[in-house]
Amino acid sequence: MPTGPNRVHLIAHANPLEPYLPRFGLGTAEEFVALARAHLPRPLRVTCNLRLLKVVEDEWHAGRSDDAARIRDLNAALADPRTLAIVAAAGGAYFTRILPHLDFTPLRRRRHPLWALGFSEMTTLVNHVAAFPQGRGVYWLGPTWIGSHFPPDTARAALGEFWRILPELWAGRRPERLDHLDLGPVRGTVAAGRVRPGRVRLIGGCLAVLAAAAGGPLRRALRPAGKWLMIEDVKESPYRIDRHLAALKVAGWLDGLAGVLIGDFRMTHRDTQDAVIDCLRYQLPSGGRVPIVTTRSVGHVWPLVPVLLNRPAVVEVRGADVTIDTLRLR
Repeated sequence: MPTGPNRVHLIAHANPLEPYLPRFGLGTAEEFVALARAHLPRPLRVTCNLRLLKVVEDEWHAGRSDDAARIRDLNAALADPRTLAIVAAAGGAYFTRILPHLDFTPLRRRRHPLWALGFSEMTTLVNHVAAFPQGRGVYWLGPTWIGSHFPPDTARAALGEFWRILPELWAGRRPERLDHLDLGPVRGTVAAGRVRPGRVRLIGGCLAVLAAAAGGPLRRALRPAGKWLMIEDVKESPYRIDRHLAALKVAGWLDGLAGVLIGDFRMTHRDTQDAVIDCLRYQLPSGGRVPIVTTRSVGHVWPLVPVLLNRPAVVEVRGADVTIDTLRLR
């Protein structure tokens, strides 16, 4: 059990929480929070701003009108030395626009690790946290994602498992038994170049979100050269994938990469992973020398394996099969 900070702050600063509740057979945000509190082991405690969880999305009018409140809430959690983790309930939209107003500088003074969990629209949050020595950014499901893959009774059980095993994840342990979730490792296949066993650091996440933030301070904070870039996305056509990769290229993200991990890509029901490989042949600057690995362990998929970002990960290679374990050396 972690010592020191014990606050686990639940946010829904991208898509609001309430539209996902029926997937769990729940009626209110209070019930969702109560389930989390019932399953998160003590002395850890769940905190949240219920008003922000209950916001109603207005898709045709900028989605949300509570930017100032979201900024205050997240900045307070980042600055609080009692915060052990920030858990993003969902991805979606509307988070990246508040990114310039977030203050990550308190992480420089942290004495204990601060964890941030999320995926998709929350790509920038988990990567920004991962850029600090005491930051632990985990690219992993927002817990509402569970509800997309099970009937309500099973979804509630899986949601309870999510909250119960978080201390194990933070301790770098894999529980002996998991009924619903998968803690990895990432399993993939060599698609290009030569992959060497050893240690690497992974950064990245949702391609479209990375492209939106490509020109900001995140690249300077992460220093991609010498690291593996992980990308995945959904509902993106090949020409848009190429455009997003070009945005990363122009901003310098692709310079000096040690490798690329391509997660799941699909446009509606069509697999577009091969299209990503073709685009990378023109976008990567080193004439095909950068190794590329494909995987279905990462993306808008089930099960989604957690990836601890910007920390040493163990790569093992057997023929064309690759495993990347980001929890072993945490």
